[in-house]
Amino acid sequence: MDNFFDFYFYKSIESTNDKLKQIRENKLSKNIALLTQNQQKGRGRSKNSWYSKEGDLTCSFLINKSLPIDHIGKINIIFVNVLLNFFNSLGLEKITKYKWPNDILIMHKKISGLLIETSTKNKFIENFIVGIGINIISSPLTLKNKTTSLIELNKKIDPLDAFFQISTDTSRLFRNFDNLDFVRLSKNLSNYFYRSKENFNLIVNDKTMNCSFKKIDNNGELVVDTLEKTNQKISYGEII
Repeated sequence: MDNFFDFYFYKSIESTNDKLKQIRENKLSKNIALLTQNQQKGRGRSKNSWYSKEGDLTCSFLINKSLPIDHIGKINIIFVNVLLNFFNSLGLEKITKYKWPNDILIMHKKISGLLIETSTKNKFIENFIVGIGINIISSPLTLKNKTTSLIELNKKIDPLDAFFQISTDTSRLFRNFDNLDFVRLSKNLSNYFYRSKENFNLIVNDKTMNCSFKKIDNNGELVVDTLEKTNQKISYGEII
């Protein structure tokens, strides 16, 4: 294990991202990887809840790196690739898919997601926190998504082992950030896109668009064709 991260471990906290925000106030120069056995009030995008049980993976990463604010999508590219690498290492490559911007699906069911929160100043990201959840033992019932778990797929892994594997891959990529081939990394996400051959509906600013997939570009944007426009770049939205 290298020294890119300081490691924090908790038995039970409300939110791994929120806990890192508290720690950040006194550890401004540290990169931190945080794991909890039990997360009581996990959060996802758009104020959605993330439900988990002890035995699932609930962790967050604080990384101090200055980036132009329009490079936020590159953070997403890196972490989604980290998650894809993790599931591929379990022999699930052929059934794992990526739902833009931050969900991993297996057989059309959500198994993992991430939440990025940034601290910005003068159009630059000063540091960012990325929360990751993986359903290892539970597949919670939600109104929005069908879910599955690694245990349902006959894959057994200890949350601590998963955490260290993801931490190592994350540190490797961010140490080499300036030399990363984001064209190749984004192409990998495009190859895993879950609706590459069928139209889908996308909500952007409360407007629903019917789209066909073109690619994920090297800024992490979703590139689609719609009735009104071809090669339209989407930086924020939700696929429904």
